[in-house]
Amino acid sequence: MTDFFAQAASLAGDLAATLHAPFPALVDLHGLSDMRDMRTLGAVSAAALAAGFTQGFAGFGSTVIALPLLVAVLGMRVAVPLGCLMALTINVALVGRLFGHMRRGPLTVLLLTSLPGMAVGGRLLSVAPEAWLEGLLGAMVLAFTVFAARTAPTGNDDGAAPPLHAAGTPLRHVVTVAVGLVSGALGAAVGINGPPVVAWAMRQGWGRHALKATLAGYFLLAGVGIVGAQGLHGELTGRVLLLFCAGLPALAAGLYGGHLCFGRLDEAAFRRVLLGLFAVSGAGLLWRAAGLG
Repeated sequence: MTDFFAQAASLAGDLAATLHAPFPALVDLHGLSDMRDMRTLGAVSAAALAAGFTQGFAGFGSTVIALPLLVAVLGMRVAVPLGCLMALTINVALVGRLFGHMRRGPLTVLLLTSLPGMAVGGRLLSVAPEAWLEGLLGAMVLAFTVFAARTAPTGNDDGAAPPLHAAGTPLRHVVTVAVGLVSGALGAAVGINGPPVVAWAMRQGWGRHALKATLAGYFLLAGVGIVGAQGLHGELTGRVLLLFCAGLPALAAGLYGGHLCFGRLDEAAFRRVLLGLFAVSGAGLLWRAAGLG
């Protein structure tokens, strides 16, 4: 078995060396060494397992729980596109069940206004200092933690929240445009676009199914745009793709395990543990960004 893996690695190395000249961004020779590094593979698998389980069980937080671990091992410029690919895969698996409940009008406006933000965020990821990006990511993790803690489920059957503004008012449209721009930029730059979109959606007065379906549709389609923007700026390298493939089995196992455990475990207790992990992760990222870690 050891000989088989050695031969496979050798063949992959020869192929990568052949393709490296015409496709230097895609064929990242450093990615092949990652496939032999058990620490890297273990971190990617653990992050993928946690992301899948969290999303499958709680319905939110896959990138928030996965990115701090990935950043600690891989750095921002590998961790962010890798985390975005994982989130995109999860949303592909989830969105089919909720498609009929989507609010397509607001979803379309939000997606269209996100596109310029994605271009800005993709550029920011490629040029900004990693310490700045880590600090921004840590701030977004903490913001998401506070928001999730303040919007704990109340047991309301319809899940509807009171609308923030009357439908069709200019202020509502301005808010939607601003949310789209900010979310697109954050998603492409640091991999977390959820807080402003979730906060916006929670104030639309939609029922539970419409809320979940519209958010799932946005995160799926925005994920395609974010990954595309990262690819155009050279962040979607061969190393990222190899690590993503390595983490797929753990991602699928986590998502399946989360679905199995949903309704069987104490959701309130799990949510408290999850929020605690989010808070520690966000604080750790800010600590590292400040040069104290």
